[in-house]
Amino acid sequence: MEVPRSSRGAPTMIDSESAYRRIKNYIRKTPVIKYNDHFFKLENLQKSGSFKPRGAYNKILKNLNKINGVVCASSGNHAQAVAKVCSDLGIKNVKIIIPERTPQIKVNKIRNYGYEPIFYGSHLNESLNYARELSEKEKLLFVHPYDDLDIIEGQSTIGIEIENYNFDYLFIPVGGGGLASGISLYIKRKKPNVKIYGVVSKNAPSFYYSFKENRIMEVEPRETIADGIKLKYPSDLTFRILKETLEDIIMIEEEEIEYAIKWAYYNLGLILEGAGAISLSILIFNKLKIRGNGMFILSGSNIDESVLDYIIKD
Repeated sequence: MEVPRSSRGAPTMIDSESAYRRIKNYIRKTPVIKYNDHFFKLENLQKSGSFKPRGAYNKILKNLNKINGVVCASSGNHAQAVAKVCSDLGIKNVKIIIPERTPQIKVNKIRNYGYEPIFYGSHLNESLNYARELSEKEKLLFVHPYDDLDIIEGQSTIGIEIENYNFDYLFIPVGGGGLASGISLYIKRKKPNVKIYGVVSKNAPSFYYSFKENRIMEVEPRETIADGIKLKYPSDLTFRILKETLEDIIMIEEEEIEYAIKWAYYNLGLILEGAGAISLSILIFNKLKIRGNGMFILSGSNIDESVLDYIIKD
């Protein structure tokens, strides 16, 4: 599954501006706050608690008049987003597949939108395989969390909202890579000198090792506080894009992610889940010498109250 940079360039067939016009009345334009010389993009304040509705709205709205129903698989945030979008658009036939150990807060939010999730698999890749089977069997629109240009196009609209800020570095959490692919494609087109880094958990390092080895690597993930970016292997699509657009991928320890959650709570007054806080670890623990201004994507807030309580009181 090798995909060398020299022979296979990243696809660029997305239209971020059209996507933004399509979804802007459905999403929230989240704020950017300044902290010393750096900027934090608060996608934790997006509808459903993460950046995910951007891609979900874009995919479903583009196919709204030709679908029999919708199926998705997710570690939680994408599932919530799809549930919200389908609820808003009045789609009844919806199958939402989530891993067996999905945090309860994410399960509850899916149910609050009127859909009962189907638990399948120990990690996201197993859930995705089952969702694909259902899509083919029942002729449903498969809304993939990251391996889809329509999803990547929707996530790229974050780039439109940050492009006018003065930053030299951009840090983005990486799980499947849809968020990082979308933002990086847009920012590299508009601000080509910005250095973009992906950030992963040491307990879910498949994208890190794939990037280093220049081929897709399967790495069994361990339990991680950053459950939103826990997967076994990346997709060919997002791997190719990020090999072209990222400077590097930085790996973060579990203890550092937990501290970043705590730091954001006490220093910024923000509630962040593990994946939402992980990019802050770069700044807090000096993982990279930043010569200039950094932009940090804080991607989500869906953390169980009991977990948050344990972390902030520890």
